[in-house]
Amino acid sequence: MKTTAVLPASDRAIRRLTTEFFHGRVDAGHRYSGEDWFAKYAGELLALVPRGGVLLDVGCGACQITTHLSAAYDRVIAFDLSDSMLAAARERADLFGVTNVEICSGDASRFPASVKSADVILANYMLQYLDGPALLAHLRECERVLAPGGVICWGLIPNANLRRLWYAGALSNPRPRARHMLKAYVKTRFRWWKSERRGDSLWDNIGLWFTQDELRQVAGGMGFAVEFRNSWFYEYRFHALLRRAADHC
Repeated sequence: MKTTAVLPASDRAIRRLTTEFFHGRVDAGHRYSGEDWFAKYAGELLALVPRGGVLLDVGCGACQITTHLSAAYDRVIAFDLSDSMLAAARERADLFGVTNVEICSGDASRFPASVKSADVILANYMLQYLDGPALLAHLRECERVLAPGGVICWGLIPNANLRRLWYAGALSNPRPRARHMLKAYVKTRFRWWKSERRGDSLWDNIGLWFTQDELRQVAGGMGFAVEFRNSWFYEYRFHALLRRAADHC
């Protein structure tokens, strides 16, 4: 399907930087860790998407959240690019006695060949690692395997409209004094400028940032209707729920 949506400028380095960033890692680095928090993160996602059928977990990492989602689905297919994350995911599935999760290697822009259909496609905490072409390729793969009436959930997307406020600390609670926020922003903006010159999109350990308008254009150009939800636990992130436009009517 042809799209005329305008994405942020393509960042070819993001794939290499992401691969290097996660090499050897066995933890996704969520803001809050521990099983109680992993369960809360899973509960937030389950409040957004339907249960039952097949869940496709794109960029599953070490399956820290996946294992808490698995009971809500008949089958879960979880894949990731990082070998170390996948090894940790398999150990975790064995530890928790989860038997309905298939863990395999795969790319968010080119799903494993074994994936034929999914009722829910979850890409949580990973959209920030996809440049423009990769995001379009990811959507084409989603279109290919999404079952009728299915839902795509892009979780925890960094909000570009809040980026400067986040860097300044203006979203913190309690909020710093104005002079402290200004000082923090100037310091961070200088690092931002230096990172742009050297092509380092992961200098802030976050990656690419998106606006809701950008993603609405992208989704619409690929034939999807999109709704947005605020994140419960990350004040500078949001969620996007995509359905085929025909199903949304």
